[in-house]
Amino acid sequence: MRYLLLMLLAAPVFAGEPLPSASLPPPGAQTFAQLDTNRDGVLTFSEAFADPRVSNNFNALDKDANGVLSPGEYQAIFR
Repeated sequence: MRYLLLMLLAAPVFAGEPLPSASLPPPGAQTFAQLDTNRDGVLTFSEAFADPRVSNNFNALDKDANGVLSPGEYQAIFR
């Protein structure tokens, strides 16, 4: 009887929605254009700070170490 009860309680856990692809941005993610507030075509750290995923990975994403993220460098976070 206990096993039947446990199975009934666990069933909703396995009926969840499938996880989205790793290449898609999570809900609420900001686009490059939204983050580039001064519209100069690159993201500074202060602009990237609005999205924790980008700011927490800023140095790793900045492949050429020039202190800004190009659109190509920004796209690497979705790969």
